[in-house]
Amino acid sequence: MTLALLALLIVVAIGWLAPDLARLRDFLWLRSYTSWLNERLAANGLWQSDVGLLILLLPLLLTLALIDAVLNAPLHGLLDFVFSVAVLYCAWGPRDLDVDADAAAKAGSPGDRAAALGALTGNEPVGSKDASSGQLVDAVFVAGLTRWFAPIFWFVVFGPVGALGYRLVQLLAQSPDLRMTLPPNQADIADRTHAALAWIPAQLMALALALASDFDAVAKAWRGHHDAHGQGILHLDLGFLSATARACVDVDDQEFIASDGSVIADTAVEEARRLLWRLLIVWLTLLAIVVLAGWSS
Repeated sequence: MTLALLALLIVVAIGWLAPDLARLRDFLWLRSYTSWLNERLAANGLWQSDVGLLILLLPLLLTLALIDAVLNAPLHGLLDFVFSVAVLYCAWGPRDLDVDADAAAKAGSPGDRAAALGALTGNEPVGSKDASSGQLVDAVFVAGLTRWFAPIFWFVVFGPVGALGYRLVQLLAQSPDLRMTLPPNQADIADRTHAALAWIPAQLMALALALASDFDAVAKAWRGHHDAHGQGILHLDLGFLSATARACVDVDDQEFIASDGSVIADTAVEEARRLLWRLLIVWLTLLAIVVLAGWSS
């Protein structure tokens, strides 16, 4: 747990001090790999079935686990720690969330706001249709889940295998280019698997948001979302995250160009960006408390 916390702090520091290194988070190889498998296994029943996703992911994750085990012994685990930091950094993102959220807050024209929404969601904007403040706030928090908090959670639980495993599932579920290389059944399984993997981190984000912001407003929005959709808390719908985020942010759609032509910052999106950093600090603080409790015992 101590090494996991240290690795997280290093990755956060690298992202803050050297944002240009985000270009190293390149998963183009995953598209080539899935296309290669699909070409050779297209007629295979297992590949087309529900277990096809396991055929795709297991070799990658087993190889990663083997490397992790081999590097754990030399130099008292130093090589394994460096390897873990590198894997977590690759699973963190892949784009810089702080940069994308800041661009969304400062975007003034409809085209810029649509492009900012596309950058946050990972989808290309269609035309120059404007994006509302509410849409951008939702996108910031969903991106916070997929880029930061879900990789953190699975890294703490299962190490580099957990972090990269989540990232691969998330990309297969949400990247349009990668989904095109998968059989339709596998794409559906990837969606459900990602929702299952993201559910616990999303709940923990909502709890941290309640602690870091307005507890009553978050609890009311959380309950209201589930009541409005007639779903129990164990349902894999993650819409409660956007509902709780909006409860803590004053969303007020307006014109974002002043009379003199200057851009007016979208304060709702900026507040959402700051809230994400506050949530990250809460998570790291709680993790540090767990580490200190382990030392004291």
